[in-house]
Amino acid sequence: MQSKVPGILIATLIDGKKKYYNFGFADVDKKIKFDSSTVFEIASITKTFTAFVLTKILKEKGISDTSPVSKYLPDSVQTNPSLEGISFLSLMNHTSGLPRIPEDLFLTSKNYLQPYENYSKEKLYHYLKNKKVHPTGKSEYSNLGAGLAGILAENISHKSYEKLLEQNIFKPFRIHYPDSNAYKAVGYNMNKPAEYWKMTSLRSAGALRLNAVGMLAYLQGMIKPANKKVAKIIALVTTPTISINQQIKVARGWHTLEQENKPSVFWHNGGSYGFSSFCAFSKEKKVAVFVVVNSFDKNNISDGELGFSIIKKLTE
Repeated sequence: MQSKVPGILIATLIDGKKKYYNFGFADVDKKIKFDSSTVFEIASITKTFTAFVLTKILKEKGISDTSPVSKYLPDSVQTNPSLEGISFLSLMNHTSGLPRIPEDLFLTSKNYLQPYENYSKEKLYHYLKNKKVHPTGKSEYSNLGAGLAGILAENISHKSYEKLLEQNIFKPFRIHYPDSNAYKAVGYNMNKPAEYWKMTSLRSAGALRLNAVGMLAYLQGMIKPANKKVAKIIALVTTPTISINQQIKVARGWHTLEQENKPSVFWHNGGSYGFSSFCAFSKEKKVAVFVVVNSFDKNNISDGELGFSIIKKLTE
């Protein structure tokens, strides 16, 4: 397995005890290994942070997450009747009918390795003003939907996405966000170093960069909430809302794995042009795992060969 990828970092949490395992290199040329403080892109795992923040804001403002979102968008966007069927919940469980990415995303990109860089909020609003949405009732994964969820959280709270994360997750979960001088792993795409994504309007869909210490602090906070208010939000974001099949359900941001005679597992994965990642936890068993591979399109390893195998073993 190690020969297939540049490097792998695995972090486990068992009854509060944290362990880290590294294989290969975070930087192949310099022969630098991963450690617990090495920074990387968690990509779409960011969506679980976004769902938590949005759910908390809606609760505080007394807004039902089944309410239409159009009211909280600019007047020009509200003129599109096709958006009336989109609720906050549908953005978090991917039933909004919005596509995975806006069709015009790559038209705005000057660098194909940075597809999100030039997609401004104004361009997103213009897209939504003219988009015809056709929800199917099925959960169809949407980076666009998660990006819009973050923008709505900003619009309702009048705070930046970064400030919302700091106040609602980083502080209560005791996550130290890495500073600009922290060592960053090299992500690889076709054996060549890949650029970290520069995400603008859609950053709440996948822009977060963390390290293994931060990820385990996050998962620990999901297992053992800091207070009753946080516990209520966690209960909401981990409540299944729609089924994919007998084993997989979708909550708010999180997916669940249902195994016969075993506790529910909550999980999410991520993929950027340089990293493949996976995290999962069980509230009942008080265990969690995080895996990152510093290579594009290797979720068959981070998820299939490692992540799911480890969490299933930990919940036996």
